[in-house]
Amino acid sequence: MKKWLRGLLGIRVQPNKTIAKLCKGECIEVGALSAPAFFPKATSIRYADVGTKEQTKSALEKIGYFGYHKRKEGFVDVDIVFGANEPPLASLASASVDTVFSSHSLEHSSNPIAALMDYLRVLRPGGIVYTIIPNKKYTYDRKRALTPSEVLIDKYVNDRWAYTLDEYRDVYLNTENHEVYDNHTEADILQAFEDADGHHHIYVYDETNVMAVIAFVVARSGGELIYFDSTNNSELHFAIRK
Repeated sequence: MKKWLRGLLGIRVQPNKTIAKLCKGECIEVGALSAPAFFPKATSIRYADVGTKEQTKSALEKIGYFGYHKRKEGFVDVDIVFGANEPPLASLASASVDTVFSSHSLEHSSNPIAALMDYLRVLRPGGIVYTIIPNKKYTYDRKRALTPSEVLIDKYVNDRWAYTLDEYRDVYLNTENHEVYDNHTEADILQAFEDADGHHHIYVYDETNVMAVIAFVVARSGGELIYFDSTNNSELHFAIRK
């Protein structure tokens, strides 16, 4: 993150131990798969995802990705399964938890601003949403065009959750050096579009559109951005307090 932007926001970049400090109390982790985070100050942890443990494992196998299968701990048991075309934690009561944590999950959302607003909704006052998103510049998305923040804001304002077939084509045609997208065919693209399983980076991010999304969410929710870190080049970290 540029020094001038840190100064403007009044935010001091901190080491990743910030996660352990901020994520406490009753916690929900979104998209943990087989790599759940460690929260030493948590009193409870529930896991949320687009499907059950078995459904998620099967969906990843179908698209040809086995990276998470190699972890000996196995996939976590999912307590909260997202509904279709609605905010991810819609089944939870408002002001019912202390932390919502998502790592390499929000970039899979078809309506990321609606997801962030929903995460904030379920927080008690003072609760924290902590999010980690891969920075496209340093990943297999580097050749793909940045998703305009205006597109994401429009989807939130108009409550739209669907992707287009052309958005799926962009993923398959322009993702670089990833086993899922090598030797792709039009049939692969059509099948992925029909499955809409939530395991693709349809939208991609860097500092610019993430900061625009955060500004919109903070303005709409009344929350407070308390942490932003882009010094780890491959990831963008931010935390919003309710």
